[in-house]
Amino acid sequence: MTKLLVFAGSTRQHSYNRRLAQVAAGMAREAGADVTLMELSDFDIPLYNADLEAQGTPADVIRLKEILWQHPAWIICSPEYNGSYTALLKNTIDWASSPVKGHPEWQDGTRSFRGKVVGMLSASPGALGGLRSQSHLGPLLTNLECWLAPKAFALGSAGSAFDESGALVQQAHRDRVRAVVDQVLWAAERLQAPAA
Repeated sequence: MTKLLVFAGSTRQHSYNRRLAQVAAGMAREAGADVTLMELSDFDIPLYNADLEAQGTPADVIRLKEILWQHPAWIICSPEYNGSYTALLKNTIDWASSPVKGHPEWQDGTRSFRGKVVGMLSASPGALGGLRSQSHLGPLLTNLECWLAPKAFALGSAGSAFDESGALVQQAHRDRVRAVVDQVLWAAERLQAPAA
């Protein structure tokens, strides 16, 4: 059973991307994955500052690194702010990829990222659905040695895309999300498989 981590780059209460993350997590559970739906608001992580880091890496950063490392497959739902991903998501990645000097496990900054299979989703009220955030996030993840799933989905007109229960209204949208989830799980299972 593949362990899949799903999270959104937003902490806003009525975030479309948090809703999309919940949809993706549900589909992955239906597909048989062991899913962790992570909320970034559960972590007390300050704005990245090297001087602050020199005083000691915050405990929640270590906890975040461990959670990322424990899951070989991820789905990231990325909001789009000013044509790119959010400051929250960048700050999270900056802390998670920063080496912890002298730590036996986390002195390697890319350890939490290396070899992870990552699928990208996004949602936006606009017609492009947050697509530009994915175009910036993808190279960042590749630079951190993640495997990026070729399938991705940007949900446009997100204000009318969900029903009152948080489910996607259109079957076509559900199919696109499921395709990303399925590809991430498929790839992660094969990359984890022992060599023949």
